[in-house]
Amino acid sequence: MDIDERGSSDNLEGNCPPPEDSCSKKIIYLLGNTGSGKTQLIRRTHESLRGRLQIMAIYCQPNSIYDVERLKAAGIPAIIHTETIRTHLNTDQPLKGEGNLLLFYEFSGRTGYSLQKKNDIFRVYVFSVTDGDEKPLKYPRMFKEIELIILNKVDLLPFTDFSITRFKTQLRLVNPTVPIIKLSCRSGVGLDNWINWLLKLYGERHLEESGSLPRLNNFPGISSF
Repeated sequence: MDIDERGSSDNLEGNCPPPEDSCSKKIIYLLGNTGSGKTQLIRRTHESLRGRLQIMAIYCQPNSIYDVERLKAAGIPAIIHTETIRTHLNTDQPLKGEGNLLLFYEFSGRTGYSLQKKNDIFRVYVFSVTDGDEKPLKYPRMFKEIELIILNKVDLLPFTDFSITRFKTQLRLVNPTVPIIKLSCRSGVGLDNWINWLLKLYGERHLEESGSLPRLNNFPGISSF
């Protein structure tokens, strides 16, 4: 299973508020340590949802030029914006789009989780299995203030001492309900659960139901473990 038992399809849907209108904008605060796979997650999201959502990215660190260029090369509008994020959350966004817009604010390290958020803003923490399974108890406040955990790089589990059971046990002590999606941006395993979570924000159908992915059991985007 790629979704934690508290993040089953029914419960996961409960963590996603209903869409506000037919053409809406959703904002994701994408949190996580350097190297956790945030930029790769944006790129893989764009690969799956281009044509359905307009995806853009704002990086909040001045040293993120390499990541911005990677996204631009993939056809994703991206900029670096280091001013106080509250400034342009309350005014026109530096990046504008038509139709359903998915705007990522990328934060590195333990920043972004405490920013004021509105109903159309969601905090998603990208956590790599290479970072160790003890982090929920080390940084409890950070894990309390999020709507979803992406457990990335699960393809590397055989090469680490990371224990998913130990990670979940510690996480539930500080946040009993946050869903966990296990995936690998590199191999594509588990990405369908992430894409479906996003589609629910807009009231759209699941990825497999929409015909965006073939119905093949061995397709790397279809959850298989």
